[in-house]
Amino acid sequence: MDWNEHYKRNTVTADEAIALVSPGGNVAISVDPKPTALMDAVASQHKRLADLRIFDVAPIYDPGWLRPDFEGSFRYSPSMFLGPLARPAYHERRIDFAPVIFTTDLQPYREPGRGPRLDATLVSVTPPDEHGFCSFGKGLWNKRSFARHARVVLAQVDDSLIRTYGDNYIHVSEIDRFVEHSQPELSLEVSEEMVSNVEDPLIRAELERVLPLLNGSNRYEFLPNLLGGTLRQVQEFSRLWATAEPGEVDRKISQNVAELIRDGDTIQIGVGSPSSYLPRLGTFDDKRDLGWHSEMTAPGILSLIRDGIITGARKNVNPGVAVFTAITGCAPNEILYAHNNPLIELRDAEYVVNISTISSHHNYVSMNNALSIDFSGQINSETIGDRQWNGTGGQPELHMGAVASKGGRGITLLRSTAAGGSVSRIVPQHPAGSAVTIPRTFADTIVTEYGIAQLLGKTIRERARELIAVAHPNFRAELKKAAERLFYP
Repeated sequence: MDWNEHYKRNTVTADEAIALVSPGGNVAISVDPKPTALMDAVASQHKRLADLRIFDVAPIYDPGWLRPDFEGSFRYSPSMFLGPLARPAYHERRIDFAPVIFTTDLQPYREPGRGPRLDATLVSVTPPDEHGFCSFGKGLWNKRSFARHARVVLAQVDDSLIRTYGDNYIHVSEIDRFVEHSQPELSLEVSEEMVSNVEDPLIRAELERVLPLLNGSNRYEFLPNLLGGTLRQVQEFSRLWATAEPGEVDRKISQNVAELIRDGDTIQIGVGSPSSYLPRLGTFDDKRDLGWHSEMTAPGILSLIRDGIITGARKNVNPGVAVFTAITGCAPNEILYAHNNPLIELRDAEYVVNISTISSHHNYVSMNNALSIDFSGQINSETIGDRQWNGTGGQPELHMGAVASKGGRGITLLRSTAAGGSVSRIVPQHPAGSAVTIPRTFADTIVTEYGIAQLLGKTIRERARELIAVAHPNFRAELKKAAERLFYP
């Protein structure tokens, strides 16, 4: 059948598309941009779709299934990253969490009997081009891989999405149903009116500050969830997407990181703070011929490509090209720069966020955030005590690949304290139940506002001394006593 005919015959409403999803089945939804119309249709059919299992990679849009009254309808499991949207439901034990990484995410679907069958995947795509190929827009992630393993592929066709070079495409013949629905854009004026009705003055002020930093489609996707959120959720959103203003601690961390970056390095930055602030703080402005190979991005990175600071000229893998799984996280005014730009490629997460791919780069430098680190070098980026806070994202593979890279470095960034300065993020031992995101055997370079600690190749005693030296001064005396008690006779 001609691809045009296939597209026309299978273009339906969202409810008609979701009719192909069966009760008790398994549905996968990858990261931004989310197919909101299809997700809304799933939520509207929750009575029919009893016991449907939803694997939602990094939830950023809730059509209602995180509400308590949906608990009996779906088995909802965020994977890889929990985030502020799904965290309350998880802490109330109404939903589950899947601790996976990109390298192993698809293994259960490849080998029958090892995991659940993937019945359907929901994706957002551009309209087809003259050859019948759709793009996944600004975020490829693992969508193409999910589509290859799913029994049914349902696509929301959005003409506002951009196209990029790389592997960021799927042919019409690989999709079962099409729902033409472009993501609405909320104007700044309408958004401000919605925010003006928020009763809490602190939440209202935070939202008013964030709004101008979001584009129209992002305001549509995020704002409804933020309007009903707590102040902490809104503030975390600001930190996660680097919409908040960096503080003096972030500036000092940036200055310390700048000492570690060399001309010609290929770099990666994790989402969240303080790492997402690095481009805005000028960390890389005096560097030359940097390369880029990263899961996501941060505000200012595409501008560094445009300005010739990130050129990829010295990359030994994909030279001259900046490689992403998604440009999610960039500033709104940078997205159009990536549209059909041959300097920028989006490739499958299985390739980009893969230890063997990363380690094959020379002089690869990863920069990711942490919640805490103990004296042995165990890095925790996921939990506060035994409470799940976020997830791994691509950090394990990116960090370990960097450490294994010839001339590479795995840099972990953390502010020295939390909870308004009352808690040290450098601890003698993690509390029971804490997750270890990066094992101590891969601990490398730790950066706080007080300096740089080099852990790779050092003993436990030496690591403790390095970490105490970059801890907040208010905690150094008690940390030193703890080290003496733990490691000395």
